[in-house]
Amino acid sequence: MTEPRDYFDINKEPNVFNGRFAADPSEAQSARVDGSQDEISTVRDMIANEPAFTGKLEQAHLGAWLQQKRAQCSVAGNLALTFLAAIVAGPFAVIGVFFAGSQTTYGLLYMILFAPVIEELLKQSGMVYLLEKKPYRIFSAWQFIAAAIISSLIFSAVENLLYIHWYTRGAPFTDRQGYIFFRWTVCTLLHVTCSVIASVGLINVWQRQLADSRAADLAFAFRYFAIAMAVHGLYNLVVSLIDLVF
Repeated sequence: MTEPRDYFDINKEPNVFNGRFAADPSEAQSARVDGSQDEISTVRDMIANEPAFTGKLEQAHLGAWLQQKRAQCSVAGNLALTFLAAIVAGPFAVIGVFFAGSQTTYGLLYMILFAPVIEELLKQSGMVYLLEKKPYRIFSAWQFIAAAIISSLIFSAVENLLYIHWYTRGAPFTDRQGYIFFRWTVCTLLHVTCSVIASVGLINVWQRQLADSRAADLAFAFRYFAIAMAVHGLYNLVVSLIDLVF
């Protein structure tokens, strides 16, 4: 007769047990496991990655799986997904722009505090998805930089068009052409710069993942995201003060 403690023996895990074994009778009445878990989560949560089993903090099984998946991916496919992640992230960030059109106190507060946070996070959303769900599609740090530039350019273009043709429509301008030039140069450069700074944080996360073969930990990107948001917020503050004074 099988002792109850045998069912909790790590050597009885399907991943390490060679052959069939008798299941706990109570499993017939247990709830079924949700099979909707994505592929990397399935590998990450396997018993083969447990430090108690491997004797190491590194997730060697996950690392080996990532290397195998990388070998199966083409450079063209990886670049295509990077470009797709960039062009999808740009429009996502545009959602935040619609709240910035108000010139009320709330609108100014939003532009200085909340808009930088929302925009910088959403502009990186495509690459964050790849980093967390399909990291084997990333083969170079330049993918993060390129995606940051593309998404920020798309975001800037849409934002500039909204400000030029919507928010400031009918507004009195002493030099409207100068305003348009300012938006397409200075504002665009700001968004590109902040996005590149935030992308360095994602590069840091990716490099750590390569080093220790563990799942991506976005906490290591926080400092760079905070810098990008602070630069963006400071710029909005300065521009808002100049607009109020002059």
